[in-house]
Amino acid sequence: MTFPPLGNANILIRPFEPGDADEFVRAAHESIETVGSWMSWCTPSFNREQALAWFATCDQDRAAGRAFDMGIFCATTGQLLGGASINQLSPHHRYGNIGYWVRQSRQGQGIARQAVALLHDFGFRQLGLFRLEIVTGVGNRASEAVAIAAGATFECRARNRIFLHGQPLDAHIYALVYANSHL
Repeated sequence: MTFPPLGNANILIRPFEPGDADEFVRAAHESIETVGSWMSWCTPSFNREQALAWFATCDQDRAAGRAFDMGIFCATTGQLLGGASINQLSPHHRYGNIGYWVRQSRQGQGIARQAVALLHDFGFRQLGLFRLEIVTGVGNRASEAVAIAAGATFECRARNRIFLHGQPLDAHIYALVYANSHL
């Protein structure tokens, strides 16, 4: 199944390809201090085989319509900037979760906010969803800032909402909801 990339003048969101694996590992290794605090896969031991296995899982999930986990790339250079997804889909209730990460050397440049905007349009227009959640671990100020900048509304603090580094952790729930005026 071919997937049309999502993009704007600055970024392109597309499925990972096997040729992206080495750069994915480099991005993970440079980002352990920031991304690794909130994503348990981002460790010094993360390797090419794990990246390729992740890409295969992403392909299977996308083909089945279960999740859309993809890479964020620079629109001009093609550099891997991070990852973005709509996952944890509930087809019956028509909602999903938006996730994102940006490699440490490119953080603070609006990349995640732009990715959320592209996923917002994709989720509501292509997938027919009515609600997209952004779930951030309490203390993940960078992800919260992205959610707020993307126009998501803070809804609550959910106790033990995520499981990270072997421990349950409270999370803040932000939401984007479908509105005819936005489409």
